[in-house]
Amino acid sequence: MKPPPLAHSVLHPREFPPEGRPELAVMGRSNSGKSTLLNALVGARVAHVSQDPGRTRRIHFFDMDAWYLVDLPGYGYAKVPMRVRAEFGQAVDHYLSTRTSLVGAILIQDVRRRLEPEEEMLLEWSRTRGVPLIVVANKIDKLNQRERGQRVGALASQYRQPVHAVSALRGTGLEPVRAQLAQLGLGSTRQRVDSPSPS
Repeated sequence: MKPPPLAHSVLHPREFPPEGRPELAVMGRSNSGKSTLLNALVGARVAHVSQDPGRTRRIHFFDMDAWYLVDLPGYGYAKVPMRVRAEFGQAVDHYLSTRTSLVGAILIQDVRRRLEPEEEMLLEWSRTRGVPLIVVANKIDKLNQRERGQRVGALASQYRQPVHAVSALRGTGLEPVRAQLAQLGLGSTRQRVDSPSPS
C-alpha cells in the first residue's frame, strides 16, 4: 500500500503546520519498536526502522487526509549528541504542552519493561491536559502466552487503564487500537490522499 505523504518534517515550533486538523501523536522509548508499530498501523513504510535506536530526530506530520499522524522522536535511549537531543526535546515539549489540535496519543511500551519516569510523566501529562492516551504493549512475540498475560496485566495496573497487547513485527493486535482511534473521530490509518511535498 502506498504510504501517506509526509506533509511536514519540523524541528522548531515555528515550523509547525497551522492548527485546525485533528492530530494524533505517536510516542515511546527509542527501543520500544515505535517505528515498526507505526508502519504496521499504517500498513506501509512511513518510519525508518533502524538497529540504532533514536534515529527519528524531527517531528513528522503524516497526512491522513482529514487529520495528521504525528511521529515524535523517541526518548530515553537516543544515541545522539546532547545538543541535538535538547533541541528536538524542546520542540516535543512545546508540542505536547501547547498544541490544541492534539486529540489523542499512542504511547508505545515494550511489554517486557516497567514504567520509568518518562512514562510516568507522559501519563500525568495526558491526565492534566485531558488528552486520551492509548497505551500499546509492544513485542508480545518475545514472550510466551503466560508471560504475556502477566506482563500486560502488570502494565495495565501500573498505567491504571487498559493496555493493548501488540506485536508490531507480526502485525497482530492492531485492530483494537484502530477501533479506539475511530472512537476519537479519526479515520482509518490506512487511508491516504495526495498532498503537497514535505515542507
